[in-house]
Amino acid sequence: MGIGRITSAVFNHAGHDYYAFYYRSDSTGTEGYYDENAKSLRKAFLKAPLKFYHISSHYSLHRFHPIQHRWKAHLGTDYAAPTGTPIMTTAAGVVIASTYSQFNGNYVKVRHNSVYTTQYLHMSRRAVRVGQHVSQGQIIGYVGMTGLATGPHVCYRFWKNGKQVNPLTQKFPTADPIPAADLAGFQTMVSESQTALAAIPMAGSAVVSAN
Repeated sequence: MGIGRITSAVFNHAGHDYYAFYYRSDSTGTEGYYDENAKSLRKAFLKAPLKFYHISSHYSLHRFHPIQHRWKAHLGTDYAAPTGTPIMTTAAGVVIASTYSQFNGNYVKVRHNSVYTTQYLHMSRRAVRVGQHVSQGQIIGYVGMTGLATGPHVCYRFWKNGKQVNPLTQKFPTADPIPAADLAGFQTMVSESQTALAAIPMAGSAVVSAN
């Protein structure tokens, strides 16, 4: 049955209260956890597009290609996992490509904003279409070995200002705060949740929804 969704929580450390409030925006449909000042508690990007994986090949400007047998740049990070493993978009955005090509196989490309774009290659199948809005962590396809691949994996590629970079070396800001249009409703919810949390005599406590 589980315990339901945690709607609000507080943890006291060294005399300071740290809050988390679940909120779904009425204006954008985005959802997540925020502090009492409406700042997101998550990073703008997930660390990886898979939950369970191992890195089989890192981003490199000089790598010996296992199929083409020559030295060339590998401008992506390969995450190996069994065929059919769900692939998640690492940040919210809009799908700008969902197609097949000879070398990339089945792939999806997502534009997150004017700065960042990500691409996910070699899928066994795709789960989104061009123009579709996707949220962080949403399943966009499944691990495969279509295109130029020696085994099941997803090649994760990352663009910053139009240039491919290594996502593992980037420092990302937190995700967007609560939209201004939702602040009044969020602040009302925070006030009610803090009252409920204060009634629980624990250093760390939480309020849980019924569903």
